[in-house]
Amino acid sequence: MKKGKEISMNERGQLGFASINTQVGSNLPAYPTPQWQLITEESQFTAVLPELMQTRAIGLDIETSGLDPHEDAVRLVQIAAEGHPVYIIDCSQVTDLQFLAPLFAARWPVKVIHNAVFELKFLENKHRMSFCGIYDTMLASRLLGNGFGYRHGLDKVVERELGFYLSKTMQQSNWSSSTLSGIQYDYAAKDAAVLLDLRKSQIPKLQSEALVEVAKLEFDCTRAMASMMFNGVYIDLDLLDQQFNKLSEQAVSYEFQLRQYFGDINLQSPQQLNQALKKRGINADSTRESALREFVVDHPEIELLQQYKSLLKIISSALQPLRANINPVTHRVHSDFHQMGASSGRMSCGNPNMQNMPRRSDIRSLVAAPPGHKLIIADYSQIELRIIAEISEDPAMIAAYREGQDIHRLTASLFSDKKPEDITREERQKAKAVNFGLVYGMGAQGLVRYAKGSYGVEMTLAEAEYIKSSFFRTYQGIADWHRRIRRTMDQVTFNATLSGRKRYYKTDKRFISELYNTPVQGTGADILKLALTILHERLQATSGKIVNCVHDEIVVECLEQDAAVIAEIVRNSMEDAGHHFIKKVPIVADVLIAPNWSEK
Repeated sequence: MKKGKEISMNERGQLGFASINTQVGSNLPAYPTPQWQLITEESQFTAVLPELMQTRAIGLDIETSGLDPHEDAVRLVQIAAEGHPVYIIDCSQVTDLQFLAPLFAARWPVKVIHNAVFELKFLENKHRMSFCGIYDTMLASRLLGNGFGYRHGLDKVVERELGFYLSKTMQQSNWSSSTLSGIQYDYAAKDAAVLLDLRKSQIPKLQSEALVEVAKLEFDCTRAMASMMFNGVYIDLDLLDQQFNKLSEQAVSYEFQLRQYFGDINLQSPQQLNQALKKRGINADSTRESALREFVVDHPEIELLQQYKSLLKIISSALQPLRANINPVTHRVHSDFHQMGASSGRMSCGNPNMQNMPRRSDIRSLVAAPPGHKLIIADYSQIELRIIAEISEDPAMIAAYREGQDIHRLTASLFSDKKPEDITREERQKAKAVNFGLVYGMGAQGLVRYAKGSYGVEMTLAEAEYIKSSFFRTYQGIADWHRRIRRTMDQVTFNATLSGRKRYYKTDKRFISELYNTPVQGTGADILKLALTILHERLQATSGKIVNCVHDEIVVECLEQDAAVIAEIVRNSMEDAGHHFIKKVPIVADVLIAPNWSEK
């Protein structure tokens, strides 16, 4: 049925009318309600399927009874195509959705979705339908507005791109009801139809900004992201309870001891704690660890205080969130990963944040392989430094990586007058602080603080100055790269990763650290996303499934007997992804087969 065709009165229960009204309280016209057709029998849709298969693009949206694909159900599937009404499939009447599989699996038409990961968790993972040819209007919006602080909900994107108001008030309505209202159907139809208009508006902008390649990278990665979130990580629940009880008891013991020192105060109150410290002659600027560090030698209670605060942080940021997010259906933890969570392109994570789990073995051992399975834990070897070598074209660093040298030992040899093979573990640790600090433009004072805070390494200001001078004499390519950035920073409106991902800058929001970080960390994000995409495809016929990732690391779960084979699939996939972007420097993925996450 074509848009604009007159519909008889007795069809009003099945079809919606197109209309344009100005929304009260909005200065913009409301997005017009498209005509729609309610599908209550499979045959109604299969009759038009051949025509839909010939279109260039379809808008795809779903309405669900909730946000969890394991607990909740798909209530409506809405499909929009030019020259057709929006087809609204009533999943309370049509329960087997496999007749949609040929449409979703075909390369054409392109499936235009806003936040495709959500739809994929339900349709691809729960209903086992494979997808090909995805265009994500939310990710496209993030790429086009990266750095400007835009919001990327569908209503905000429609407002920016099309100049229409799109009400989202019905989003919170009861979608699990057996009878939906005409207003709900209108809302559902709009959310599918508007996607085609958004794609038409966004594509020329992606082309003019040279963002097509990175857009495809992001779109292709949605399937791996959805699968990873759907799979979730297995948690050793007995061990979790043991660790929670053990650390909680330890925290109570520390609190008792601290009250002997400081009196009956609220140890969580910086104001009360600061007053108690002053009474004991500890005149610190604040109660932060960095401010109290210099008092530890003369006041051993400070070290106990730091241990107490560290325990509370582990309990509140790791153990409690794990316990709170155990899925009642799968008994796993299914974190929310945000594919473009940072302006660099890096992911972010929450509920709980698996990317920020403490590296303590007693905490990471909670993430385990279920009985009969193993974890494949793989991470890139020094990926950021390899990317910096590629971007800066530093000859010394490129040569070191090509020769298989340990870059940290090489850097340590610059300030220790030793051969790389004679470098001690402590000297190598100091070199790690130097490499990761100085490549991002850190000054000598910053290096002193960074070495102590992040690596537990002491160095004087004079030593830091000498090390910095030695570093840039050897790595002149990095020094030149820094000079180029500083020389042009006032004119820079964006910088880019090796995939072409852009981070745009407002004139009053540009910082030198971002100009250093974005191309490097962003390229690392590009590599990881390509690795996830490749790996997801290669694991399809195996027992392996992606369950977690952390910036430069991927965790796969598989049957124990398949672990050796799948470990090689993981290694090759990650290295292939790295070599797609990095041409001058070898890429190495370190892979481990383990019973839990603590062994990496």
